[in-house]
Amino acid sequence: MTADEDRDGLKESLESVVLFVVPILVIIPFYVLGLVQDINLAYYIIYVIYILGSLLIVRVNQRDLRDIGILRERVGESLSIACGFILAFIIVQVIRSDMYIRPDLEPLTVAEQIVYNFLLSGPAQEVLFRGVMFFALWRWKGWKVALVTSSVLFGLVHVLKGIYFVVATSLIGLVYGYVTYRTRNIVGPMIAHGLHNFILGFMLVT
Repeated sequence: MTADEDRDGLKESLESVVLFVVPILVIIPFYVLGLVQDINLAYYIIYVIYILGSLLIVRVNQRDLRDIGILRERVGESLSIACGFILAFIIVQVIRSDMYIRPDLEPLTVAEQIVYNFLLSGPAQEVLFRGVMFFALWRWKGWKVALVTSSVLFGLVHVLKGIYFVVATSLIGLVYGYVTYRTRNIVGPMIAHGLHNFILGFMLVT
């Protein structure tokens, strides 16, 4: 790696970490003070910033979407591995926790949750953590550093939901990161992420 490539890798990695940190540091005080009372609204704001910020980082660094894993090649492999793992995880959780479909489902609410999870929450987190951040760190320090760092920071974005979510999502992040490393594609993790959040975060209850 040349000095210029090393410097570019460091710059892009720092940009992705700043994009991760700033929205959380801004939103948490508002949430703690009660100015933003709905935790879901807080995450809406964070995810919109993640999407717009990630696209800005890509553009500023003169890269394209292929450089952050959004491409057609190996999309089938990416989908099968990521969704296969998540479906297995969901089945285990359903059996272990005796979960069932919530009885108060309404079509409009279901539609809203589909849009939120598959078009905002899943894509926003994956494009930052497994897209911009993972690939920037990979180019700079290698895939192992990229895998661990992006997964831990991915876990920390869930700090408003408690330490259990931080640990659990960090572990899931390792799986998404491995899929990204293996396939160079984040489409599978995007869809698997949305599927996980939709089913376990909304559709099923204990």
